[in-house]
Amino acid sequence: MLRLARASRGMSRDQLYAKIKTKIEPRHLQRLENAKTGVTLEMLGSIAEALSFDPIALLMVASSYDEQLSIGERRAALKKEIQQLDALGIVAGMPKHFSEGELVGEKAGRSLPDKITQEALIYRDQGLSQSEVARKLGIHQTTVGRIWRNSKIE
Repeated sequence: MLRLARASRGMSRDQLYAKIKTKIEPRHLQRLENAKTGVTLEMLGSIAEALSFDPIALLMVASSYDEQLSIGERRAALKKEIQQLDALGIVAGMPKHFSEGELVGEKAGRSLPDKITQEALIYRDQGLSQSEVARKLGIHQTTVGRIWRNSKIE
């Protein structure tokens, strides 16, 4: 796909390499063109920009061929997928995961439902021990301790 896109622009691999903003090794570009390695979204974006193509268009054409679908069939399938993402609230929820154009990081580990956290704090206020709270809520005692430490005592 990339080799065809580059050739359609009348560019040699060296010319493309010189235009790519996110520098990659020439050998890596050759391996990408020959499907011997994968590509990151950032790298695909840089290559597509150097070729004056939208990276989504390149992905759509490549995935259409890979799945043996026409571009129209692939577009219809993508439309359904996007509608499903919208119905699940993913599209509307995107802004809360970004701040000033940057992805907001999340702490590692399993996240607990707010209800569990609130119950752990209520049990603490009632005077239960960490082990008692852990048994009642079905969570590990160290998790209870972390919830208690991270909460502000009012």
